Amino acid sequence: MVDAGVDRPEQQHVSGPFGFVATVVGSGAFIGLLVITATVLGVDSLRTGSGTGNLNRSFYLLVGGTLTGLLAAAYAAWRLLAPVHSAYRRGALSIVCSFATVLLMLICIPVHQLLGRTGLLLLLGLSGLTAVFLVHRARRLGGV
Repeated sequence: MVDAGVDRPEQQHVSGPFGFVATVVGSGAFIGLLVITATVLGVDSLRTGSGTGNLNRSFYLLVGGTLTGLLAAAYAAWRLLAPVHSAYRRGALSIVCSFATVLLMLICIPVHQLLGRTGLLLLLGLSGLTAVFLVHRARRLGGV
């Protein structure tokens, strides 16, 4: 017997301020993962070539791309959090987004070791699609 007053689990959605913030943090983290995965692909393609110059380029690309990914995550969160009028809260949540990206980017290591470039390309596509979906949802929830 089904109770008419209780929604089924597939019909329950997280909404309100918590749902908005969680969606923004997720979208920022996946945008950062997108940039960092593209960076790892670039580093992997540089490392296949031989030469000491490629090692220096690989290092600078990895460091620069990682920092760019973290900043992209924070900037995306800052922009998506436009409905939040407190700069303190927007800034704190943007920093949380960067930290979430640091945890999320660690998935690149086993993906690369197990599946190689193909796995990284799949991760790149998956993170891009997830980021687009979450950005769209965050804009809808935030009224932007």
